[in-house]
Amino acid sequence: MTLPHVLLFRKANNTDEEGSSEFGATLVGKYVIAPFKGSGGDTEVRNVPVILKPDGSIWKHGSLYILARATDFDPPSDQTLKGYAKSLVDYMNTLAQDDVDYLATPKRQGARPTYHYKAELSFKVNLNEIAASTANCRISAVVNFYRWMKNRYDYHPTESLWNEKIYKIPYQDKRGFYRGRPVITTDLRIKTSTEEPTGDYVIDEGKLYPYSQEQQTMLVQALVEIGITEMFLSFLFSIFTGSRISTTFTIRQSNIRDPATVDTNEIALRIGRGSLIDNKFNKSMLIYIPAWLNALLYTYIKSERYKRRAARSSTKVEGEQYVFLTQHGNPYYISKNDKERGQGKPIQDGYSVRQFASKKLQPLINQTGMPFKFRFHNLRACFCMNEIDRRLKGITNDDTDKVFAVLTTVQERMGHSDFTTTQRYFRYRELKETALQAQSQFENHLQTLAETYVYS
Repeated sequence: MTLPHVLLFRKANNTDEEGSSEFGATLVGKYVIAPFKGSGGDTEVRNVPVILKPDGSIWKHGSLYILARATDFDPPSDQTLKGYAKSLVDYMNTLAQDDVDYLATPKRQGARPTYHYKAELSFKVNLNEIAASTANCRISAVVNFYRWMKNRYDYHPTESLWNEKIYKIPYQDKRGFYRGRPVITTDLRIKTSTEEPTGDYVIDEGKLYPYSQEQQTMLVQALVEIGITEMFLSFLFSIFTGSRISTTFTIRQSNIRDPATVDTNEIALRIGRGSLIDNKFNKSMLIYIPAWLNALLYTYIKSERYKRRAARSSTKVEGEQYVFLTQHGNPYYISKNDKERGQGKPIQDGYSVRQFASKKLQPLINQTGMPFKFRFHNLRACFCMNEIDRRLKGITNDDTDKVFAVLTTVQERMGHSDFTTTQRYFRYRELKETALQAQSQFENHLQTLAETYVYS
């Protein structure tokens, strides 16, 4: 169950200073309540999951924990909260099946709720019913729940629910120095075997498969043939900026510049915190839109096709309208900060884009001489490889200083917090040993395909 709109109140006294603020205290039944601000300064939160116990009643502790996370200084997105809630629901259902009390901490370690849950998940992993990564995500949610519980007045464990240790993960910073990032791990974590890289993919938020130049060309040609303007432009946007799906589909009218005012080859665009555009973890960073792509987008938002869609939209604030809208005027992906998110209708989370990819785009790709599996997030990997190829033109791998400078620039454009992630793309490039045509010629070819597209 999800609460679409929650106003934050606390119990107060008639003489409470906060109660005498501009909001004022309110008498509700026998209690005096007053609004309060969460850690992030908000007096309301939206789309907050409520966890029900197997008997249908509200699980107080679990639901309060989710509410506490929703009011954090930098709260998780509602979809992330939903993931936490689902993990805790699975936890409670698992304990209920075996009549295990989540508040109990018996002497025998295996009888404690957390260890019992680990044993059940390990059994499912061994049967290949769930992936080890899924099991560990659920365990992580449970551990974080109990970390929060330890600060409550009504929870007094007598035995530890896990043992933890701190170790350091080596990483390379922007200056090339190796450092250690402290990480806390517990004995609840289910161990997995490390998969050896095959050279067919890059580990970056999962396995990403950069498409070759030929595959990227076929992809753009397929988009032209299908002729859905919004998909054509949005896919190009991700190929040429490296943006994730949540970023691409939350750009706004005000982010697109009049080409007459642009005198550079690219336009810097702020995304994440402080902007209307989503980014992972709300990280504030710049992406760069090629001037020619900005011109295409500007032409599109001035077209009758776009105006018809915008007229059906509920967003009317000047400049805040989404660039990419469905024929019904809905965003393909609604921003996590949008006040209308989850209010009376399903949350748009890119489902229509994924349906387009599987129902229309993939069948067309399968008909080509070099079929490949399409996934939107791979467009981000394409951008990274294209950037590395373009910037390494004329630079040999032995010129380590220049290679390092190129990878540092690409790291910033990708928003990688760890330089090692960017290095993986470089190693992928070396392993593939692909004979590439000049990157500038390839990108010019894609640009020509794009600029000859006729808007319907």
